[in-house]
Amino acid sequence: MRYVLDTNTVIAALNGVPSVTRRLASVSAGDVGLPVVVLAELLYGAHRSRRREENLVKIATLRQGVTVIPLTEGIAERYGVVRADLQSRGIAKSDFDLVIACSAIETNTVVITDDRALLDGSIAGLAAENWLA
Repeated sequence: MRYVLDTNTVIAALNGVPSVTRRLASVSAGDVGLPVVVLAELLYGAHRSRRREENLVKIATLRQGVTVIPLTEGIAERYGVVRADLQSRGIAKSDFDLVIACSAIETNTVVITDDRALLDGSIAGLAAENWLA
């Protein structure tokens, strides 16, 4: 696995945004991971959507093609360290953003995101790219 996708990147892919679909087409499905919290966010969005069934089918298809990264003890430990470090520097991030970042760090992958909170360089050891820019 080389890449971990953030929710905004997955939504862009599901909506056919060319910059994202082009990049995803250039890598094998085995190189792409999806943190379980991203899956949770996608399912929440689908259940609130007017196109609930259509979106649930898209998510089910996506799940077949990528590895879903579970929340492990290593990710939990990393989360504690990273959140404490950020807090000591007066930096706040959402819990899910931190879990996504820690999933990428622990799996030695690059997080693909359009989220400034993950692109700002404040999380030590996090490699991040924006395929939407």
